[in-house]
Amino acid sequence: MKRCLVIGKGDAFHSFVHTLSNGKEPAFLETKTAAFSLTQAGGANDTQRYFPLSFDDCYRNQEEYHSYDSVYLFVDELEEGCDFITLFRQLNTRRIFVITQRQSFVSVYKRLGANHVILSLPEQDRAKWLAVQIGS
Repeated sequence: MKRCLVIGKGDAFHSFVHTLSNGKEPAFLETKTAAFSLTQAGGANDTQRYFPLSFDDCYRNQEEYHSYDSVYLFVDELEEGCDFITLFRQLNTRRIFVITQRQSFVSVYKRLGANHVILSLPEQDRAKWLAVQIGS
């Protein structure tokens, strides 16, 4: 069974959610950092869910988040990105991907332990690519 968690806010994250949900985005997505969880157990047993998520919630409930194989973070605020990377590194998450629009943060995220940092400029739409990969 594979589990992945996608956390974020902002335009790139909205594009990801919009693509994955076929335009039926949850209402809370506009105002808060949110998460998308996918558990792939095979066919009809796959589960997807969206939920609001703050760093504080994630930190308080670490036992819920230590079992994810991959975490994708859509972050453009340095402090929030550093906090999430540090937390998931401590939880021994196998793969941490960071999607950011800020080139100046790439090396910081890599030094903190992100396995991959994807620079997603506004004119590119890498979020849709990720949604297709996760959704298939």
